Amino acid sequence: MSIVFPSLFDDVLSAESGASKQELILAAAGRMFIQHGFEGCSMDLIAKAAGVARQTLYNRFPEGKEALFGAVAERMWQAFPVMDIASDEAALADPVAGLRTIGRGVASFWAPPMAVAFLRMVIAEGPRFPELTRRFFEVGKTPAVTAVREYIAELGRRGILDVQDASLASQQFLGMIDETVLWVRVMGDPKVLTPAQTDDIVEQAVAIFLRFYQIQPV
Repeated sequence: MSIVFPSLFDDVLSAESGASKQELILAAAGRMFIQHGFEGCSMDLIAKAAGVARQTLYNRFPEGKEALFGAVAERMWQAFPVMDIASDEAALADPVAGLRTIGRGVASFWAPPMAVAFLRMVIAEGPRFPELTRRFFEVGKTPAVTAVREYIAELGRRGILDVQDASLASQQFLGMIDETVLWVRVMGDPKVLTPAQTDDIVEQAVAIFLRFYQIQPV
């Protein structure tokens, strides 16, 4: 059965008029960064899209659009669904369920087209603004990968997995999912996966991972 996690990209970049002024600003900023790139986006443009005065934007983000970009990235990653997986006793007791939760969460996180568009923008602007790429991954991807790594490491400490390098193991597991649900789309493949296809990708990744790492009872 597919589990649909809330999409931070849908929630943040599509904030409605009833949202707080901060949410509207972050939503508008995210959309403008996608449409115009970081370099082509101005604080005036963001203020107009958010329906706020330019001075209001600078009052909230006096350091300019670099700080605003960081706030958008941080807000987006807040909804990543597995940040606490390493301390989830139910997930630790059942590695199949835990890995499924991770896999489905990752797939849902990157499912919206705006998610791919935002990541593509970050990568494209990276050579000119390396700090953007660093900040985007620092506030989100690094904590997310750390959570998965710590979950796998804890399974190893409990004698469930035979893991010598938890960092490598977490990269292998996430890579089996990200390659199909994310990176082919970042590179321009327009194909949209069905929930059933996504579930199949996750199930196969879980099975392959556990076939290699799980300690079999004697």
